[in-house]
Amino acid sequence: MQNNPFDNLPKTTKEDAINTLTKPIAKLSSSADYYKAVFHLAKFPCEESQNVLINFIKLDFQKLEFQIAKRKAIEVLAIFDCKKAIPIIGGFLQNDDPYLVETSIWSLGKLKCNDINIINQICSILYKQFNNKRVVIQVLTILGVKKEIEKIRLLAKDKQSSNGVKSASLAALIKLAGEEDKLIDLKDFLRLSNQNDRHCAVQDIINAGHLSVIPFLLQVPISPSFKIKAIESLWTNELISIQDINLINSLDSVIIDDPNKINTLDINNFKTDINFLIDQLFHTDFNRCYQSMKELQKYPSDEILHYLNINWDRAKVDYGAIYFFINAYKFILEDGCYDNTLLQKVNFILSDNWPDYIKFKSSAIQVLGYLNDTRFHQKFEHFSDERLTPFWKNRYTALLISQDKEIGIKKDYAKLFLNDSHRFVRLKARQISFY
Repeated sequence: MQNNPFDNLPKTTKEDAINTLTKPIAKLSSSADYYKAVFHLAKFPCEESQNVLINFIKLDFQKLEFQIAKRKAIEVLAIFDCKKAIPIIGGFLQNDDPYLVETSIWSLGKLKCNDINIINQICSILYKQFNNKRVVIQVLTILGVKKEIEKIRLLAKDKQSSNGVKSASLAALIKLAGEEDKLIDLKDFLRLSNQNDRHCAVQDIINAGHLSVIPFLLQVPISPSFKIKAIESLWTNELISIQDINLINSLDSVIIDDPNKINTLDINNFKTDINFLIDQLFHTDFNRCYQSMKELQKYPSDEILHYLNINWDRAKVDYGAIYFFINAYKFILEDGCYDNTLLQKVNFILSDNWPDYIKFKSSAIQVLGYLNDTRFHQKFEHFSDERLTPFWKNRYTALLISQDKEIGIKKDYAKLFLNDSHRFVRLKARQISFY
């Protein structure tokens, strides 16, 4: 198993996790033990794990640490697709803990609950004081429940509703009431100044089920991870083109992620001196990062390289900054500016210090392909092996880079992916093989 920097809890076996969850609260060595046990048991989906988690959520202690672990256990049961937990989870909808109610609603949606009594209870929450009506609307949309469409319509128009509630409501009106005209309004939420609102809008577009938004989505200043999720969720078949949208071109665009193709939003008092622009690459709002990338390209490549290098030690502990730094190295490399330490940086990014699914690994694969053909060829067997490269996006990226190689080489590479487990990788391999 890869060393995952996001999983920094002490390692626990399945047996240890089960023993902890069946232990009385008074005998815990730490108040966080229950949560840690649930977190690790999530790695072992089986009936035994399900039964242990079901018995655990039936317990009722007021201690906050237990309540947090209980919410996590409900979430894990939903991820396990444990249908037999539905009646128990449904019983928490009237609980005094709003966070427990929220988790229960989300989980019932994930489990595709069809119990009419439980669904009616979820509907009733729309009429109560509840901080996260967005999750209620999302779940009703996912479950195809139309009975509250007029209430949802009111929430969409209510000036007191948050942008998240309005966005989810528009998705519900599109999906449940067939009001296609609301799609224009929903797209506007992708251009809101608050990045979290833009992220919410992506999920709502997924829930609305509209492929037609993909070309617009590609230009939105958000993490490519959200775009990949949307394309993967909406594009469920193995066709290359639908509704005049080309899947391969869309995926290639997200993975290459040219900042000049991103329609950034206006930012007040945005400076253009290079120190400021480098600092913006550490910002959590991708709109500012993309705007900085655009402005940086106006500077000479050797100057950009200098400032990237002197800030690398700061960047390499910030996984958001790593993504933009490696992409900046990519565009100056394309401009013919080379640095002897770049291969070292690529090796650091492609190492097992990072999980395979992290967004900057595909950028590092691109840089390696531009930087060193010999090293790229040596790594190709690694990139084509699903056991060593489990995230499909990285295998796809290796194919994307290989398509610029000699025709014989790229076709040999493509053959390695024709039976890949992911449909997008197979489609890319077919495109290269028969081009």
